[in-house]
Amino acid sequence: MERCPTCGARHTGGSSCHRCRTDLRHVLAVEQAAARCRRQALAALDRGDRAAAREQAARACALHRSPGSLVAAALAALADRDFPAALRLWRATRAAAEDRGSTTTRRRCP
Repeated sequence: MERCPTCGARHTGGSSCHRCRTDLRHVLAVEQAAARCRRQALAALDRGDRAAAREQAARACALHRSPGSLVAAALAALADRDFPAALRLWRATRAAAEDRGSTTTRRRCP
């Protein structure tokens, strides 16, 4: 988490916001659960279990629609040969990264 969902202050770590004292434990737990689902999706891809990969990636996106979750979902769709979904998810990944101010996904391959 980069910012407190209540007041917008930068999250400096810890279980509560340093500015407004909002309890962030539940939000952090949801983000951790999404990361766990994302890792499980990638592990399923490594095993060749495309159905499990798509299911775990969808759970990750449902919990926290982050660029990482969208990439996992795009990779799972690509492995499952669902090219329209993979392209839609890749575009959503780029939009989410741009919303966060990331410049890493804007680079083009030579």
